[in-house]
Amino acid sequence: MVAICAIGLGFFSLWLFGYYFSFMGLIGTFGLVGIAINDSVVVLAAILADSEASAGNCRATRKVVMGSTRHVVATTLTTMIGFVPLLVKGGTFWPPLAIAIVGGVGGSTLIALYLVPCCYLLLANFGKSNVE
Repeated sequence: MVAICAIGLGFFSLWLFGYYFSFMGLIGTFGLVGIAINDSVVVLAAILADSEASAGNCRATRKVVMGSTRHVVATTLTTMIGFVPLLVKGGTFWPPLAIAIVGGVGGSTLIALYLVPCCYLLLANFGKSNVE
């Protein structure tokens, strides 16, 4: 699910900034999937490492996700900043790749920090009658 959302975010970034869908845009879009999945794995690993959060406790999950936010945001910012030279001095060939990756990685951070914990809580609490 995270990979599909990341691909959509890459395509949306190309459209938003007025770049045509090209081969480099496609390569950039598929390149950002790994980073998006990595962010989600960091959040899920933090949830599973905490006994209360892995049991489906909403407050514990929120606390764990807030603790892993620094790692996810640091990965996102370093990736986005690393593609700035391609955006500025990339000519006509490199900017579609950079736009797809920068836009998709920025959006996939929100997916990792909001959507992934919510989906985990829904699955962890499925069938329970009392959710905190």
